[in-house]
Amino acid sequence: MVRRGFCALFALLMIVSLAPTPVNAAGTVCFTAVNDQLLPLNDETMPFWSGSTFYVPNTAIDDNDFGIHFSRNTERSTVVLYRMRSAITFNYATGSVETNSGQTYSGSVIIRGDIVFLPLDILCRFFSLEYSYSRINYGYLLRIKNETVVLSDATFIDAANSSFYSRYIQYERAHTPVVPDTPVVAEEEQPRDETERTVYLVVEVTDVPSTEQVLAYLSSGRVTFTFTPQSLIGADDLVRRLSAGSGAIALRVDASAGAETALTQIDEANELLWNAASIKTRLVRLEGGSDETVRAVREAGFCPIRYALDFRGGAASASRIVTRIMRSADANGGSCCAFLGTDKTVIQSLSALVVSLRAGNCTNARLNEVILTQR
Repeated sequence: MVRRGFCALFALLMIVSLAPTPVNAAGTVCFTAVNDQLLPLNDETMPFWSGSTFYVPNTAIDDNDFGIHFSRNTERSTVVLYRMRSAITFNYATGSVETNSGQTYSGSVIIRGDIVFLPLDILCRFFSLEYSYSRINYGYLLRIKNETVVLSDATFIDAANSSFYSRYIQYERAHTPVVPDTPVVAEEEQPRDETERTVYLVVEVTDVPSTEQVLAYLSSGRVTFTFTPQSLIGADDLVRRLSAGSGAIALRVDASAGAETALTQIDEANELLWNAASIKTRLVRLEGGSDETVRAVREAGFCPIRYALDFRGGAASASRIVTRIMRSADANGGSCCAFLGTDKTVIQSLSALVVSLRAGNCTNARLNEVILTQR
């Protein structure tokens, strides 16, 4: 009897030890990213280790940058992942894994509710993927990648820092018991980390090929480009592209010599614009101009641009730039006009900046006369 009881206890302990443990059981969360996109953070889809195997939810693999599709057949107890002519089948009734070419793997899936968790090492081997597992401020980051990934892990973590924070706060709120007498409803009606912000980005054109690269990242046309009279020379094709909707055009002139000289430069630059694309602009950036000069230029019918933030030094990281933009927008009615610097400087960190802006609920917009008149 003693031996039989001991065997039963041993079997029970084995079952408990083999049961998959959620990552957040010890208060640690695991974020998931697919290439340069951060996925939602919740318990239902959080990856976890079971033994020496890392399991990821089917939601992280299905129908995204990888071109992989997921299908589950509950009657046959199978899960199939396929891409073009390649398919791999997990039979969770028998614990077998087989590809359409007859290759077999050792492993299975774990099912929790409607989510199927898949062994990451098998997915990476079969679909030629890579992954990294990094310690970050708010837990860990699992990042699954293929050849189309743009950002390095370090750059992605820096760019997505504000998004890590906001999602972690939301996750913690969801796990915090609500005390009935605590007035939490008013606090959650308009959480700070979900505030929508409008950002007017301004980039100075100094090199046409570099500006073309900037446009590749900001193809929606929601950015403003400043030209000096000198930088307009030889930039006819770029001007025509911008005038067709790829971005707003503004003029940057040296206003230190007074309003008359500034207005002369504006007229000369507008003449170049007209010759290149039959357009003129009223948007101007007056460098070194006094308040009196600014007023005179405005009275002449032009719209001077004033930056809330100026990053022309190029030393700030993408996450720091966006953090300052968010603070400025929050303090000024939800919008911020920021000068990023020259096209050559901006292009070095633009991909990270775009990711950070998206993570900070920042919507890019281009300047126009109406906006500048109201500011």
